[in-house]
Amino acid sequence: MMVRLALAALAYLATQHPVFAQAFPDKAIRIISGTQTGTSGDLAGRLLAQKLTAQIGQPVIFESRPGANGQIAANYAKTLPPDGYNIAYLASSTVITGPLMSKSVGFDTFKDFTPISMAVGAPLHLVVNSELGVDTTAGLVEYAKKNPGKLNYGSVGRGSVFHFQGEAMKAAAGIDMLHVPYTGANNANIIGDLLANRVQVYFPAYPATLAALPTGKIKLLGVFYDQRVKWRPDLTTVKEELQNLITVPSWFGFLGPAGLPAPIAARLQAEIGKALQDPEIAKKLEDVGIVPIGNSGPEMTSLMRQYTDDLGRLAKQVGIEPQ
Repeated sequence: MMVRLALAALAYLATQHPVFAQAFPDKAIRIISGTQTGTSGDLAGRLLAQKLTAQIGQPVIFESRPGANGQIAANYAKTLPPDGYNIAYLASSTVITGPLMSKSVGFDTFKDFTPISMAVGAPLHLVVNSELGVDTTAGLVEYAKKNPGKLNYGSVGRGSVFHFQGEAMKAAAGIDMLHVPYTGANNANIIGDLLANRVQVYFPAYPATLAALPTGKIKLLGVFYDQRVKWRPDLTTVKEELQNLITVPSWFGFLGPAGLPAPIAARLQAEIGKALQDPEIAKKLEDVGIVPIGNSGPEMTSLMRQYTDDLGRLAKQVGIEPQ
């Protein structure tokens, strides 16, 4: 009985989605990426593309179209055929925080895309200039309360996860910090100004701190994640010291254009999940401060709606209006 039902279901899917009747994939798959070249998210995407090529026996081409917080890639990817051969690789700042901050992103996250898999997490880290003389998150909060308005925190732009994390920390701790947005997603400039004490606080991914930490001019205080990370198990989560903090989601995921057939989305997710389970891939991701996730499309959709609701409330709480 169960076998007959399964065969009937497959037959129905084949009639509803002709492309599924073919052996997918039977040609190259193109990944449209909105990430900046050389960042940890970009490296993770390219690594997965290489692994997927080996797994499925077809070329998986990683095409970088950075700019405008990933909006260029997103707006291009949404127009492509929903056949599984053209998928997007986008950051949470593109599909979650971006639409909350701008009325003109050009796409609707939940109408224009089919979530495939929230592939990897890229936890942000709490880093400060050493001249502050603080060693913990609690110490930073105490300093900020004693010196209101004297702290600047940098971000790669309005609406980025860095911006939202700064505002979330301000709200949770009841402190005042000035947001200093940098244009062009220029992480190197922010690190340079952090070293020079022109900004005192930043929330970078881990690799951005590696070259600067040995100088002694900056300190790594914590990680914005639900649990301690493998690359620095000694490092506390910021939430351990600031319990009511909203940890802003920082991840990179795969999405197809709206209308992508469920069987194709499921096949792609299965291959992504398989790649992430490879010990060699997991180690390479860990080396650049990336956490494997690999959840399903429905799970990704549910989490994206939750994040949108949570950060939407935060935006209203701190008075951020979309422009």
